[in-house]
Amino acid sequence: MPFSNVNELNKHLATRSYVEGYSLSDADRAALSALGGVPDRSSCPHAYRWALHIMALVGVENVTFSGSPSAAAPSAAAPKAAAKPAADDDFDMFGDDDEDEEETAEERAANKARKERMALAKRLKDEKDAKEGKKKKEKPVEKSLIVLDVKPWEAECDLEALWKEIIKYEQEGLQWGATFKLEPVAFGIKKLVMTCTIVDSLVLLDDVTDNIEGMEDFVQSVVVASMNKI
Repeated sequence: MPFSNVNELNKHLATRSYVEGYSLSDADRAALSALGGVPDRSSCPHAYRWALHIMALVGVENVTFSGSPSAAAPSAAAPKAAAKPAADDDFDMFGDDDEDEEETAEERAANKARKERMALAKRLKDEKDAKEGKKKKEKPVEKSLIVLDVKPWEAECDLEALWKEIIKYEQEGLQWGATFKLEPVAFGIKKLVMTCTIVDSLVLLDDVTDNIEGMEDFVQSVVVASMNKI
């Protein structure tokens, strides 16, 4: 691995979308392959975001991790106490909560910088092609079909209402599936199984999962059950 450890890679990616330059390169493939798995999201958020993005671009089936498991330092999901809403006939499951944690200034700055880098990379490429007199070649848009397992905290959670709330999130290149399924987990709890299609060059997978995990009063976990190119 061109980096001595995953923390060094995470630090390098704090202000970058790719290991080198403004688009996918062999350096990204080499750095990803050298890991022992997907980096831990809590301790290495930048490396985690980058790894999912690169995997979406090259295809999960084409990724092989050759490093030791410690290189990725995956961590088990920590238990989390469910927020118990007070009994109220007029309780709004998705109403505003003044006590919800807001996005930190650092997270806002990182997201803004990432989007600006993606826009800059596209502009620089277009300008280069224009100078060289290249004609833009039409090529198929690369898309991925994602299957998500969304597990609630409690068996009483209205999963249909949760699904309707999740699909309100809109982003260019993201299309939600028209239906969902409920599958049993344990102790009367069921999980919500839903799908979405993303344009790989426009949507990062963690943009989708972060939005769902933001409904933390009702969502215990979000797992990517499968991701396939279409």
